[in-house]
Amino acid sequence: MIRLLASACVCVLLVAACSPVAPATDPVDEAGVEAAVEAAAAEAATAPEGFELSTERESENYKVTAEIDPAILAFDPPLAWRLWKNADAQLNELAVSADEGRRMADEDAAATGNPSWFMGYTLDITHKATVVLEDVISVSDMVGTYTGGAHPNYFLGGGIYRKGEEAALPLSAFVTDAAAFNDLVIKALVEEKIERGYEPMESASVEASLRELLVPSAEAPDVYTHNLLLAASTEPGKAGGITVVFSPYDIGAYAEGSYEVTIPADALTPILTEAWAGRFGGLPVSQEDELVIEEP
Repeated sequence: MIRLLASACVCVLLVAACSPVAPATDPVDEAGVEAAVEAAAAEAATAPEGFELSTERESENYKVTAEIDPAILAFDPPLAWRLWKNADAQLNELAVSADEGRRMADEDAAATGNPSWFMGYTLDITHKATVVLEDVISVSDMVGTYTGGAHPNYFLGGGIYRKGEEAALPLSAFVTDAAAFNDLVIKALVEEKIERGYEPMESASVEASLRELLVPSAEAPDVYTHNLLLAASTEPGKAGGITVVFSPYDIGAYAEGSYEVTIPADALTPILTEAWAGRFGGLPVSQEDELVIEEP
């Protein structure tokens, strides 16, 4: 069933390529249709062995899952394949680590007579499309894991990818003034922290702490490389803003949880690059709402 899901998405692409878009009375470009079918078939044939949009593996020592949004495969198959290969490697690594952890725990229990401390490992990886435009897709990343200890951990990330390109677009693709963007993010984070329980009188110290954490360095010249997303918009065909996500521990204690702030299109307007100035508009739509896909 899992394999059929991935195959079905590829078949949808093939069917779309084969479907006539002109009235039946118009001549059909048979050569063009044949070329499209051949191209789609060739692309499908290059999928990595074992590729699955959804996978679950379980043993007495671990349970691991990976989910890739079908919208990613439909937009850019090689991107979906790369995400799957990375996830597959992480799932395999966790499985090996869990087996080793169980072995060590059993040996310790046998030697000491104490109960085994092993509790089973988990790993869940999810890649979800937040916005799909004609040439660009925004993909959120969520990794949850437990390998023993006081609590599970989870990590958030994201990237904005141009179709056919491997690397995510940098912040500089969207804004001309990184410092001004940083100010907008820090302002939004301070407001969010106050809403979560910090006292208003602490805003200055909270801001100072965030500026220390989010300052570019030689090791990390772009502090937003792996946590940028496009926000969907109330205006069709536009991005409603730029969302920045932070995992627990990134900018606060674990108890604070993760943070997600969206800089709306109107606030970005003064610093947008020429290429993106006309591509933002409307109001941001939450990721929990329905995915917005621009029709080409």
